[in-house]
Amino acid sequence: MGLKLYTFPPSPRSFKVLWAANQLGIDYEFELVDFSKQAQKAPEFLALNPNGRAPVLEHDGYVLWESNAIVEYLASLKPQSGAMPSDVRAQNAVRKWLYWDSAHWDPACAIFAFERVVKPLFGLGETNEAEIARGMQLFQNVGAVLEGELKKHRYVAGETLTVADLAIGSALSIAERARFPTESFRNILRWQADLTSLPSWKKTVAMQQMPSA
Repeated sequence: MGLKLYTFPPSPRSFKVLWAANQLGIDYEFELVDFSKQAQKAPEFLALNPNGRAPVLEHDGYVLWESNAIVEYLASLKPQSGAMPSDVRAQNAVRKWLYWDSAHWDPACAIFAFERVVKPLFGLGETNEAEIARGMQLFQNVGAVLEGELKKHRYVAGETLTVADLAIGSALSIAERARFPTESFRNILRWQADLTSLPSWKKTVAMQQMPSA
């Protein structure tokens, strides 16, 4: 059966797992979950993920959902990449950022994503400026945390790229369209430039250019 990634590439969470696979050099079969056609709610997809969300990984009958869990699994397939360190403490130093992404960074970014990208894409009404104001405050708080780490070293968890960068950096795939307020975060901008210059990033961005997007 091999490895399949069920994704909707314009979504940062789907972008995350596609980018991780491309960066790690993992062979996979791309399966489109077309949100514009409500494919995530189809019975056959709900059998894979009862949450009705993408991405989903299927590998020789093993099914996994939640984007950060998938990224970590992909890294386990390429231990020589160093995307997940072998030392337990170093692993946890990276893994804490996956939790931070889910609990803090992603919710802040998701406000801008929904109001400025999803709503126009699917015709869901006007931008809610009160939500944007809430997002601004959240982003300033979490952005300061990320900025502080990136001031110390090149990547989120040190001097080498890890799953922490893959998880957190994926949101930047819509940074321009969502107009993330990154202007005052010099080190985040420097890190963003590093990530977007990677061949794997450019390859994944090209996958976003779909008729359904």
